[in-house]
Amino acid sequence: MLVSLQVVGLLGLAAFGLGAPTCQPPAKLTVNQAAAYTRSGASPAVFARQVLTAGQTGLALTYAKTRGANVCRFAPNGNLVARMESGFARGGTMYGHVFLTYAHDDYSYRELRSIKRHETRHTTQWAAGTLLGGPLAFPVAYSADELVAPGPYNHFERAAGLTDGGYEVPDRPSPTLTRVFIAAVLVGLVLFERHRFRRQFLLLRTHFLHRRATRASGQVPWWHAGTQPIARGRILRLLSRVSPGAANMLEEHRRLQQVGCPSCGAMPDSPNKKRPAEAGAPAGRL
Repeated sequence: MLVSLQVVGLLGLAAFGLGAPTCQPPAKLTVNQAAAYTRSGASPAVFARQVLTAGQTGLALTYAKTRGANVCRFAPNGNLVARMESGFARGGTMYGHVFLTYAHDDYSYRELRSIKRHETRHTTQWAAGTLLGGPLAFPVAYSADELVAPGPYNHFERAAGLTDGGYEVPDRPSPTLTRVFIAAVLVGLVLFERHRFRRQFLLLRTHFLHRRATRASGQVPWWHAGTQPIARGRILRLLSRVSPGAANMLEEHRRLQQVGCPSCGAMPDSPNKKRPAEAGAPAGRL
């Protein structure tokens, strides 16, 4: 699938990026600034970045063109710019070597240089990630970092230059340690209670398989033979007024919990499969 996406991306880059015109300087720039804005900065490093990020860039370009983007090439660093109304994060998002953003006609030359420098560093990060771990390496690493260090705390944004990217340098501690602690607690809870999660999954699977096999016949569930009916409490009675079908599903799910080994997560797949007690499991675990 990744290879197919890369092929699609290369085709998208060939269709929408190779012939892109040079980005024209804003009208408010001076003659010297406008000349610098359109002066080519082609180099072996620029070419290497473009080759390494070609597939990702083409996919982003294809997406941008479906949203009516106007594409041009920023000559000094070789990156593409896709100007569009929406469809990107924050003030703009870098994918490979294309910058998805809206038209910045009110920026000064100094602001434009800073933004382009910031995004060029992101392109280098994309290229390095692709070289080291494949086309998904950088977006996965960036997203993982964003979960624990959002916005200006993101280490990739800091490496690209916060002030160049228009970020305000934060004056409060990073939430990284707090978020890592919460994630560690959740992971620990799942590992400690994994048999309970596994059992709930098996209960839902058993219920689904029975409903699929007996949808037309309306056959009584096989687990009714060895379980006791569930008394309808306040929650079930309230739910039955809103959705009788959902109430019946919840009632059957609770009754199905009586089957198998509640403390060890074991669950028979059918009435013909022996339960843990019949298979010689220790009685203390049932």
